[in-house]
Amino acid sequence: MSEKSFPWRRFLPQSALLVMSLSLFACGGGSDGSSPASIKLPALSNLFNWTQAEKVVGFSHSAEILSTEPFKSSGNPGNLPDAASAVAALAANTVYQYGKNPDGTLRTNNTVDDYMNHNKISGLLVIKNGAVALERYAMGMDRNTLWDSKSAGKSVVSVLMGAALKDGSIKSLDDTVEKYVPELAGSAYQGVTLRNLLHMSSGVAWNENYLDSRSDIVAVINCVAHKTAGCILNHMKTLARAKDANTGAPTAQGTVWNYSTGEAFVSGLVVQRATGMSLSKYIQSKIWQPFGMEADGNWWLESDGGVSFGGGGFNATLRDYGRLGLFVLNNGKLANGTSVLPDNWVTDSTTWISQSAVPGYADNGSYGNMWWFNPAYDDGVHNASPLFTNIGAPLQNTTVPTGAVPVQSRGPVQDQPGASSDWTFMAIGVFGQMIAINQRENLVVVEWGVWDKPDPHCCDSTDPTYIANNPYNEEAIFVNALTEALH
Repeated sequence: MSEKSFPWRRFLPQSALLVMSLSLFACGGGSDGSSPASIKLPALSNLFNWTQAEKVVGFSHSAEILSTEPFKSSGNPGNLPDAASAVAALAANTVYQYGKNPDGTLRTNNTVDDYMNHNKISGLLVIKNGAVALERYAMGMDRNTLWDSKSAGKSVVSVLMGAALKDGSIKSLDDTVEKYVPELAGSAYQGVTLRNLLHMSSGVAWNENYLDSRSDIVAVINCVAHKTAGCILNHMKTLARAKDANTGAPTAQGTVWNYSTGEAFVSGLVVQRATGMSLSKYIQSKIWQPFGMEADGNWWLESDGGVSFGGGGFNATLRDYGRLGLFVLNNGKLANGTSVLPDNWVTDSTTWISQSAVPGYADNGSYGNMWWFNPAYDDGVHNASPLFTNIGAPLQNTTVPTGAVPVQSRGPVQDQPGASSDWTFMAIGVFGQMIAINQRENLVVVEWGVWDKPDPHCCDSTDPTYIANNPYNEEAIFVNALTEALH
């Protein structure tokens, strides 16, 4: 796939402008030889050159770097048992085809360990039928580590907006933004619906390029780094409506998809204004305590005592990420049957909007209400194996009640009815953060990562062990392999 095929992979960096020294304590040294004794977090402008050890510290120490607000567990964690030994063995022994060996032959026997090593995974959790089938940590992480979601936190904001809609704090997704954030009246966001805000199809111009010092995302992250109250909203007020490159006409909302961390921040602000609670307090009251999370977490704040940062910055333990995945998998229902989300919220959130379509890859779209569709597309030889799995049809969210309806323009291969990834939706964050959920297979996969580079074209193709030019692809293939192994 070309770089143009992935314009929507955007990156939420750790925002620390000050040089700080942090003791790693439980964190081990990096594979690059960095000493675990003291890691200095560099300036924001150097984020993409952080060593692996610096990322490990930065991603696991948000509360020591930024302003954060805790959300508390109930002290009575919900049951998360271990899976039967036979199921655990299936997960542990999962293999998948991807890339080539140094001699040019296909790599058909990649293992879970290979996956963790390839993708620099610090935590991996697989929950099948409500039980832990696989749980692994690396780089000094453990069950007590709080890890930064990066942009996977946007999907959490989407869940909280659903909760606010269910409890009546938000009246309708057809409400316009300024109803809840009146400061945006008279701006390019006036009249933009909450639905189009969630879809990131507001029609407002936004530059998410981290390599551009003048970009909007850099301006917003600088607001957080400097802990400046009101800074992000002030920036959002300055944005102009995008224009059609050919006609110069203003872009109408709902017609063009453009990934924007700023719009996730505004979505989080809508939830806070509507409920009268910070994101931390709201998730604590609606999900964290009622669903029985086992540990406290925290969420970035724009400034000391300021508003929550809805663009990311959600921090929790690996197992509580898994429990959050189970909450969504179960359509937002608590153990007592109480529904926290509207009945169709998860289905609506994972109905991919056509504006985000990537022809030949995700013809029906790759984005919903801040959730991703990330199908595998290449196992190294453009011959889908084991990308496609016989798990039954129809595919996720198809309007056809029977039969296979392939999402990609290509038809199903190897006489299989559909791709397992077509049933999987994901919360995705830069550098390898993921919550993958497959309701049909009753499967949740959580991943923490410290990829070398955030850009999909991450690797050196001259390396004889080169496996692919897009880590998101291996991620999807691995999830598919787990889906097949545990089916």
